[in-house]
Amino acid sequence: MDSYDFDKLRAALPLPELMQRLGLGEHAKQAAFCPFHKNTATPSFSVYQKESGRAYWKCHSTCGGGDEVDLLEKYLGLSKPEALKRWEELAGGAVHLKPVSSYPMQRTPVPALTREPVAMPSDLHAGTPAELETVARLRGVDFWAVATMRQNGVLQFGTVCGLPCWIVSDPAKRIAEARRMDGLLFPAFEGGTARKAHTLKGSAKSRPVGLMLPGKLHDCFHNVLLVEGSGDFVAGYHFAMERGQNWLPVAMLGASTLIHPEALPLLRGKRVKIVPHADEAGGAGALKWAEELERIGCEVSGFDLTGLRKSDGSNVKDLNDCTDIHPDDATELEGLLK
Repeated sequence: MDSYDFDKLRAALPLPELMQRLGLGEHAKQAAFCPFHKNTATPSFSVYQKESGRAYWKCHSTCGGGDEVDLLEKYLGLSKPEALKRWEELAGGAVHLKPVSSYPMQRTPVPALTREPVAMPSDLHAGTPAELETVARLRGVDFWAVATMRQNGVLQFGTVCGLPCWIVSDPAKRIAEARRMDGLLFPAFEGGTARKAHTLKGSAKSRPVGLMLPGKLHDCFHNVLLVEGSGDFVAGYHFAMERGQNWLPVAMLGASTLIHPEALPLLRGKRVKIVPHADEAGGAGALKWAEELERIGCEVSGFDLTGLRKSDGSNVKDLNDCTDIHPDDATELEGLLK
């Protein structure tokens, strides 16, 4: 059995920072909606400090509470040893010292898929041809790319924050992200800032979007194009269809999270090409994902967008920008799906 120094683990990655890494930053406060059950009108989740200075979480409804290990067990569906190992990985490793038996409580592992589906809009629908055309125009992609997304069940439409939106999600509705149909930002709320994408409450950001398709269609694809964000997810479909290759676009909706353990078996043995955003966070996220995928036998490669230009001469920031690539840089994209 591995051994750990819990004081060093907490110093390296305390509960609030761990929650940020898992995509749960919006819940790391004294009053928030619980990430483990359907949202109600009243926030029921708290992160607080005891006199010892250690942080804990608690759901004041029925989901329980605890420390960092409890959170990882419940959120990722891990056993205690698995949760400890994941905590160490997120903290950067090299914190083995104390025996695991010194941890004060024994816990029963929480089964996978304990999270309830995200509460989707009441007017959720597959989308009309006009709505599909609007998304295609907004993202600068081919109409049939978004039509195929609708067919695969990863693109839907509905009202979010009182605004018409297009929404990417997985068929199990464990994660969903919305963007406005008019292309504008969502207004700031709860002391935050305006944002281009709105993650629906209850989403687990560690779950990739697009990996699970109806009827296990994902089993037909050996090649996976792993991208960052809903905008690049749409662009991934655009390039996959344009080049007529056997590639399945899959998106992580944020560079800071690891891939959910339940998704890893679906990726095992596949060929995965990672296309991160052309910034420091994107590069760091790609390295983490590559390490996870290589451990399960994936053939992993990357595609670097750094140095590419849009048609107006500005730098490409993400894969979606490549739909408007500068003519002199267009040949660079030939290696995208090879």
